[in-house]
Amino acid sequence: MPRRSRSASSTTRAGALGGVLKALRDVGFLDAVKAGEYSFTLLHVLGPSIASLDEISEVAPYVQDANYFLVKNHINDTNFFEWDPVTHRHYFEKVRPSGELTIPKLNEMSYEQVEISGVPFSTFVANKTASGDPANQSFVLRGYVRTWQAKIADELNRVKLLDLLAGRD
Repeated sequence: MPRRSRSASSTTRAGALGGVLKALRDVGFLDAVKAGEYSFTLLHVLGPSIASLDEISEVAPYVQDANYFLVKNHINDTNFFEWDPVTHRHYFEKVRPSGELTIPKLNEMSYEQVEISGVPFSTFVANKTASGDPANQSFVLRGYVRTWQAKIADELNRVKLLDLLAGRD
């Protein structure tokens, strides 16, 4: 019998993922994943800090049957301890992820203008306001955001995330 594809999505704030995964275990969702009733894809967004990396070991017991992706979110010019192989290995060898995605750093001024405008990145790029009216955003800043979005789309395509979520091999 083919596996039924059921999907839902959710986000959680930093530091709360362990509690969410415990709740999913307690209600039987992780058992249903193991039984093939559901597929489970987790995009674990990491920042370049020890506190963020510590969360990997908290998550590890819950993601054996998941499509678990580590997402390195480059919010600034720091790195993920690649320069120190011992530290890097200590964190990143705790789990066997399905893949790793890298979210590049967005130009600071562009990010600030998106924040000030109070619209999603795609609306900012389209030069629209929250109500859909034309905005007067900088072509250059919109270009930085557009390029940043394209790099993220390339990363998602590289790991075939949309195919995975659609249940295609």
